[in-house]
Amino acid sequence: MKIQPRIIFSLSMGWVLLTGCLNNRYITPVTTFHSSTAQTISTISAFYSSRNAYEIQIYLAGVAADSTLAVGTTDASGQPTPLGQPVFSAASIKARLDALSVVATYASRLYDLANTSAPSDFATAGSALGSNLGSLDKTFQTLAGSKDPTANKYVGPISSLIGTIGQLYLNGKRDQMVKDAIQHGGQDVNTILSQIRDDMDNIFSAEIITGANEQLASAVVAYNKDRNGLSYDQRVARLAQIQGLAEAASSATASAPSHLVAAMLDANNALIKSASAPPNSKQSALATLNTALSEWISEIQTVSAEIKPLLK
Repeated sequence: MKIQPRIIFSLSMGWVLLTGCLNNRYITPVTTFHSSTAQTISTISAFYSSRNAYEIQIYLAGVAADSTLAVGTTDASGQPTPLGQPVFSAASIKARLDALSVVATYASRLYDLANTSAPSDFATAGSALGSNLGSLDKTFQTLAGSKDPTANKYVGPISSLIGTIGQLYLNGKRDQMVKDAIQHGGQDVNTILSQIRDDMDNIFSAEIITGANEQLASAVVAYNKDRNGLSYDQRVARLAQIQGLAEAASSATASAPSHLVAAMLDANNALIKSASAPPNSKQSALATLNTALSEWISEIQTVSAEIKPLLK
């Protein structure tokens, strides 16, 4: 049977595409990992940056509910209010945002490496990170000596990941370089993300729960003080507000951004396992990775909506 030239061409092109995909099996998951990292970090960064504004909001709500309180930079006992001194150190928040930026740079370098057929020399991490991020480990060392109890836990993984980023563009076989980068950098990414998740669970969760309870208490005090002078409709409106605050206080948690970081951790672990999988289990490892990436994407969409009230 004579095979038509068009069929031969189609088969040839299919083989080229197939071998290309096999030789660069990381391109799709790494591309997804790169874009999802950017979206996750944008969401988490907004949450971090809003924390001191949230404290000011709670403070002013308390003042509004009690006419005996004056607005000031210190309270009656001489302690700084959120207007006089940020509850969360600006340097500590910036350092954590910078830590996320290092993770983003790692994801970006993986993406660049997986999407090029001719990797070029990239000798130093400083070329990719700049002087600020390149010395971030030393920033955390400085913070560890101040009132930042968890800063010291970032030093080791940040330093190690910076070193990995500096080695991502060395001449050699592309797939092997991507595999090596994931195996060396992935664990450091896990450590950084785990610490950020723990900070959210142990520090920011308590902040939100305390703030929600304070808002509820202030609204109750204000209602009881004003109720004799309120009309029926005004009382109904105030009580509806109290009901809403009570519901918010009972469910107040920082778990929404924490869940997003956890989903990113799951995807990163699946990426590490895929890179380390033996040849006979590569396909199942890639399937697991694709599932984790899909769940992460879904979590990004869910959490972005859930944390909007926390960003006010």
